[in-house]
Amino acid sequence: MAQTVQSCGIYARISRDDVGTALGVARQIDDCTAEAARRGWALGEVFTDNDVSATRVKKRPAYERLLHAIETGAVDAVIVWDVDRLTRTPAELERFIDLADCHHLALASIGGEVDLATPQGRLTARIKGSVARHEVEQLSRRLKRKFQENAQGGKSHGMVPFGYRRERVTDEQGRDAGTRDVLEPAEAQAIRELYAMAIAGDTLRYLAKHLNERGFRTSRGNPFQGNVVGNMLRKPRYAGHRTYQGQIIGKGDWDPIISQDTYDQALAVLTAPGRRHSRGIEPKYLLSGIALCGRCSEPTRMRPNIQKARDGRAARKPAYVCPGCTKVTRMMEPVDAMVEAVIVEILSRSDVMEHVSETPDALRAATGARDAVLARMDTAADEFADGAMTGRQFARINERLGAQLATAEANVAKLQPSSVLDGMTGAGAAEAWQAASVNRKREIIRELATVTILPSGTGVKFAPDQVKVEPRKRP
Repeated sequence: MAQTVQSCGIYARISRDDVGTALGVARQIDDCTAEAARRGWALGEVFTDNDVSATRVKKRPAYERLLHAIETGAVDAVIVWDVDRLTRTPAELERFIDLADCHHLALASIGGEVDLATPQGRLTARIKGSVARHEVEQLSRRLKRKFQENAQGGKSHGMVPFGYRRERVTDEQGRDAGTRDVLEPAEAQAIRELYAMAIAGDTLRYLAKHLNERGFRTSRGNPFQGNVVGNMLRKPRYAGHRTYQGQIIGKGDWDPIISQDTYDQALAVLTAPGRRHSRGIEPKYLLSGIALCGRCSEPTRMRPNIQKARDGRAARKPAYVCPGCTKVTRMMEPVDAMVEAVIVEILSRSDVMEHVSETPDALRAATGARDAVLARMDTAADEFADGAMTGRQFARINERLGAQLATAEANVAKLQPSSVLDGMTGAGAAEAWQAASVNRKREIIRELATVTILPSGTGVKFAPDQVKVEPRKRP
């Protein structure tokens, strides 16, 4: 005898909805609604999981609500487009069968009724579930092989990374040939800036702030966080590499944003054991914790100094105060200005890199060797342009000199001091200093000099000789 149904639930699910229109589940709901009307079952709630797989560990919210509705008696029948819409895992199917048996649930699909109260009906459901599971495993095997093939061919996969956009491409006959990642100019330039800032020692928090202030957002529309930027910069794909299961397997079919050298330098900085990790608030004060007390050598800290203004009101102005002996206090603004002027003057010197190098003589020799190779390459180019050598001769000379130049530049890089000075020296030092973050300025001061605030007595106005800036001595 046919079961009397008081409230029928409809469950619809589709594993992937790339377009986001939910048309797949809409068609299932339409068919199931028509089936409920044909059977004369009173329609209750519709449970929908769109773009959710039935094989993943992640819970399906609508499916869980359906199970709860069955347990509480809110529905006593379920219509699905097919049994594999419910589940594709045998364990989950057995759970549903037990629940249906306990609550005398009627189950119908567009292909016909499945009576879970009978051995034959349960066998039918299990066969359908096993077939569905087999299809999933076969599809998974094919997809994994396809992903591996795409990886070996250097093709992109997954979400489009920051710095690129994905475009469809066609073959010579105009047929669809898949997709390819191409540079997004503004984002690509931002990536180059991030790598330069990371190499220079700026914190990941500051890099994230830099992106957010320029109006960039993540692929989900959220502001960037420091850890997100760090993970992004560690990706070899920005140097043009394709990875598969965490390993580099070849070159990608996209244009790299940075060079291999830049990536190697940044990775060394980001993974350095002694790297300072920014936790909490980004530093705001140039010399707090850096400038030393001239009496006890304790690092000074910023403290608000209360002074009386002309109108008699108390004014709180930032000052550097020694927390040790408490005998040295200097207003922050003139101290900062004096120290910055000295540091910019040091950075503007032509020999600043040799000055801060631990092996200045070796650096000078390596730089000379590199410049000599560059001069020989320029001479060869001039002779080729004047017709004094053939193209084949020029190519051979250029190849040999190119190898020598790579070795010479590597030698210079090994002998150069901290990369925090990159782009901060020479004629443009003042402009570079003005544009640098407080954190980078602090790292440069640590690299170049020792700052000491000398005691001067109560009520004495600030004078430059009250602050001593000594070039840091190299071992």
